[in-house]
Amino acid sequence: MIDTKLAPLPAAGQWNIVAIAVKETTKPLRKGRGRPRQFDRDQAVATALRLFKRHGYEGTSIAHLTDAIGVSATSLYGVFPSKEALFEEAVALYQRTEAAFAAQALDRSPTAYQAIHDLLMAAAASYVDGDRSGGCFISLGVLSCASEHREIAARMAARRVATRAAIKARLDRGRESGELPPIADTDALAGLYAATLQGMSVQARDGASADDLERIARLALVPLDAGRGSR
Repeated sequence: MIDTKLAPLPAAGQWNIVAIAVKETTKPLRKGRGRPRQFDRDQAVATALRLFKRHGYEGTSIAHLTDAIGVSATSLYGVFPSKEALFEEAVALYQRTEAAFAAQALDRSPTAYQAIHDLLMAAAASYVDGDRSGGCFISLGVLSCASEHREIAARMAARRVATRAAIKARLDRGRESGELPPIADTDALAGLYAATLQGMSVQARDGASADDLERIARLALVPLDAGRGSR
């Protein structure tokens, strides 16, 4: 049989206790979500640059990046929209710091010959300098890649083309000032020195020393030196 007796109503002083109990049990549950771990953005970009230089764009995974930086993928994506965005910031950092010698040599040297000399010698030193070793990041960072990354490779190629154009512009100024003869083929010379920089990068990656690279640089300067003497 079903017991039809009603339970006794709570005493008057117990109504408040009942109301509180009901209110507590009907509160919405909160999701246990912690705040993403904060990290130093500049340091993260510097760490990413070291990894991208060592492994290239495709060889550097998000797991590599999060392990090295010490954060979760969620935290990383909270600051950088994508691996590609982080890569672009790493390239910009490289150009401002390790690769700054190129613009300095081309802009500050008093003659075209001195500019190319300083450019090649600074590259020889930079490409094998401790943590910076491994050649030029712009030359080697993305040479071949899957089709879905072709835009990244195209941007890196555009940077290499810009370097060659900057070299040519400096040689053109040398020709206009009379340092180089009017017949000097500045386009071919710019191609030679851009190729020299890229070749030195590969040599450095393969273990060449600074002395090895300096010897290459001195030989590459011979045509430019000869052009100066024939003006």
